[in-house]
Amino acid sequence: MFWNILQNENIKIFKRRLFWVEIFLLALIVLGILLALFITVETNRNGSGLLSDERSMLLETLTWPEAWNNVIRLAGWDGFGPLFLIILVGAVTAQEYTWRTFHISLSRGISRPVLVMAKLTALLIAGLLIVSTVLVVGGTTTAIFSKLNNGTLNLHQLVISHMFSSIGRAMFTMLPYGCLAFLLAVASRSTVVAISGGLVYILVLENLIMSSAGLLGERFSQLVLYLPGGLANSLLILNDASLGMASSSEMNTVSPMHAVVGITAWTLFFTGLSLWDFQRQDLAE
Repeated sequence: MFWNILQNENIKIFKRRLFWVEIFLLALIVLGILLALFITVETNRNGSGLLSDERSMLLETLTWPEAWNNVIRLAGWDGFGPLFLIILVGAVTAQEYTWRTFHISLSRGISRPVLVMAKLTALLIAGLLIVSTVLVVGGTTTAIFSKLNNGTLNLHQLVISHMFSSIGRAMFTMLPYGCLAFLLAVASRSTVVAISGGLVYILVLENLIMSSAGLLGERFSQLVLYLPGGLANSLLILNDASLGMASSSEMNTVSPMHAVVGITAWTLFFTGLSLWDFQRQDLAE
């Protein structure tokens, strides 16, 4: 039964205009950022604005293999992926209450746990496609830049297994934020609360806590590392190492194993709360 419900949920999401609008906007944003950086490099070819070293460093971030790390960053925790995932999950889930599709599904004999897990899984699959959009657009654009500037893609410097590992880590760091948006949508039944709450947390609250942690003592600083953002950062710095580059992060980190366990724990925690709250709801209201 679960797989049939999951298939139906996937079809419903792919038929939504919101999903394709997000895909289109994200592709435009990524393309616009990369083109703006490339134009900056090209217009300063003679050193009229940027120093030669600055231009060389910027050019390296736009050409393979280093460009892949930056494209993956655009998709992961500190990029656009979680933001667009929160919007998608929050809007789609809250609208289920407005359109009363939850009620219709339950009236057909589908159990609440199966329904919740199928909907959440379908939304996370859609989130992976959102990330894939960043990778396809960013990878293609930087490949063109590499060919124009270097005459080659430097494929011999790109370790495919490490690249896919980096992509997997970036996608994995998004899970807690998608599940948080789902929890807020279930608890509030409001699109506004779900989307704004998720965005405020990732853009404001979490950053504020992490940046001010040092002012509250060493013990609090260590605890902050176990927030979803701290765990994501600890995992994503492996992407720099896997591509042979030094990490640009200045934050303290936990071990990769602790980061994986922590991200999994946050994901299960938010999912469990969503299921618990949904089980208690009176959908006849």
